[in-house]
Amino acid sequence: MATEEAVRSKIQRMLTNRFGTVKIDKSNRFVVPFESSVTFVDVEQWTDDQTIVQIICPVLVDVTITPELTRWIAVEGQHFRFGNTSLNPNDDGKRGWVFFSHNLLGDDLDEPELMDALDAIVLTGNNLDNKLKDMFGGELFGSDD
Repeated sequence: MATEEAVRSKIQRMLTNRFGTVKIDKSNRFVVPFESSVTFVDVEQWTDDQTIVQIICPVLVDVTITPELTRWIAVEGQHFRFGNTSLNPNDDGKRGWVFFSHNLLGDDLDEPELMDALDAIVLTGNNLDNKLKDMFGGELFGSDD
């Protein structure tokens, strides 16, 4: 039985092996910055004896929700080997966040599996943020513009 705490410790060791240091935010997520993007790795207890590892890259914030954007999310944004796009509306329903993310089972996760998935999300998210900003507007996550 894998616990959230055990999987989180294992992931921290894997990320430290890869990057030397690991940043953790106030929500206890691991933070992986890369060029114009930031990717988060989080662990969640899914069932009593299973965990989920979420790799999440916020691509855009404060983007206007349009039919063109929702179509892109629903069609083109689903055609990646690792990961897919999603749209989370703000409370007003007119603007929102675009995410690129992928989930893995954490219980038997090994380092190559985590790093391959992380690389795919980090690199794709970093490419998508500028592409989608040019296409649909909004702001890059964490940008000071």
